[in-house]
Amino acid sequence: MIAAMLVVFLGALLLTDFRVRAGSYLIVAAVAGLYGSFGYFKMTSADSDPRIYVPLFVLPQIFCVAMLLASLGYIAAAANLPMQDANLLAFDRFLGLDFRAYLDFANDRPILIGVLAKAYNSIWLQLFALLSLLGLVGHYQRAAELVLAFATGLIVTTGISTLVPATGVYGALGLLPADYSHVEPSVYYDTLRELPLVRNGTTRLLDPFELGPLLTFPSFHAVSAALYVWACWPIRWLRGVGLIWNSVMLAATPIGGGHYFVDVIAGLVVAAVSIHAVNRVGRYLARSADPLRNVSPQPSTAAT
Repeated sequence: MIAAMLVVFLGALLLTDFRVRAGSYLIVAAVAGLYGSFGYFKMTSADSDPRIYVPLFVLPQIFCVAMLLASLGYIAAAANLPMQDANLLAFDRFLGLDFRAYLDFANDRPILIGVLAKAYNSIWLQLFALLSLLGLVGHYQRAAELVLAFATGLIVTTGISTLVPATGVYGALGLLPADYSHVEPSVYYDTLRELPLVRNGTTRLLDPFELGPLLTFPSFHAVSAALYVWACWPIRWLRGVGLIWNSVMLAATPIGGGHYFVDVIAGLVVAAVSIHAVNRVGRYLARSADPLRNVSPQPSTAAT
């Protein structure tokens, strides 16, 4: 999958006017390669221990997936399709969901805002912690499944967001910072700054260390929250913590990212589809690894 992403990325560079800061991409590739090399060395050594080499394999995969898909997201956003903020806001209203009332409720409670902000900003910390922890406690398959589900969800989210571009609900409602004095929707501000520059052709130099968020519909924070709960479920002592914390992250998503409620709903659907796809792949690989599983027993030819 990563190789396919790389091929698509290189092809997109050839067909568009985007350029890359090669040194930055080489740094990410070198770090990923270093982790992978250590993992391979540990796997083939005399004291091979999967609790060590599994995290060393899955972490560089995430580095590569995030770098390539964030870059492809910039190139895709340059398609400059019509903005869909009005339609997304209309869908929220059709569902009877009022963002302004939700924002006012949170803004009037600074302590609540602090908790929501910490949960919302934990998206990458949770990912790296879970990948490391799953390997350390012996859930090697779930660690690999999380990488695949994360990549699948990000691919689907990037594709949909290209077709349904949007900036965010704050602008659609005409809200100003004075309307939410205790809230600092930094991710929304990043999108508000980056997306117009990509769409109008100003930003054409890609640097993995400077790429900002461009995804609004579906919300990838919502995708991640669902995936993290699923990933930590095999660890009994972590289930409750993971469920509560990621529920808070889900609740923080409209405010922190300037998302419409429909963005969150769509993100949960993408997560469910990704988990289902990964489970199907897992069952297929399990059958492939055990070719005798589906072989019918042959009638005995022994003499009676």
